[in-house]
Amino acid sequence: MPILLSGLSLRRPATLRDALHMLRDDGPLVPLAGCTDVYVNLRFGADTGRRFIDLWPLAELRGIAGDRDVLRIGALATFSAIAASSLVRRRIPMLAAAAREVGGVQIQNRGTIGGNIANASPAADALPVLAAADAVVILQSAENERRVPITKFYAGYRTTLRQPDELIVAVLHDEELL
Repeated sequence: MPILLSGLSLRRPATLRDALHMLRDDGPLVPLAGCTDVYVNLRFGADTGRRFIDLWPLAELRGIAGDRDVLRIGALATFSAIAASSLVRRRIPMLAAAAREVGGVQIQNRGTIGGNIANASPAADALPVLAAADAVVILQSAENERRVPITKFYAGYRTTLRQPDELIVAVLHDEELL
């Protein structure tokens, strides 16, 4: 049975800093951005939470950048952006290829790498590629940042090491660590 929307609330921070303070001070809040899984879960009555925080407008979480050794993919980078990125195609070609295979074009345009990681689904498209590439998940709270190898990020079925006051802000691929 679908979950009634009238029982849900949504916080809309203007900046990443605001979002991190909301998570710390007003939590628990369920982060959402692309919503490709959240909408499905709400439709089918899965309890994903009642209080959400909308990350989609936060420019600080977008973007793909790199230097000689490190590639940084913002948590809100969509699969379309990943597939189109010359940096990703050059540094992790299997991730660019996997991004082109995620769902349909609509999902590729909305689905984010951060959401794919955070959902901890055993069927997540990017996770095997990120594990093979020895990627690192960057988690940030209002107080600090921590980095966790993706191979150590999962604690069980649909369970991660992310704390309620943390957000996945990016994924790193560091060639010096390989």
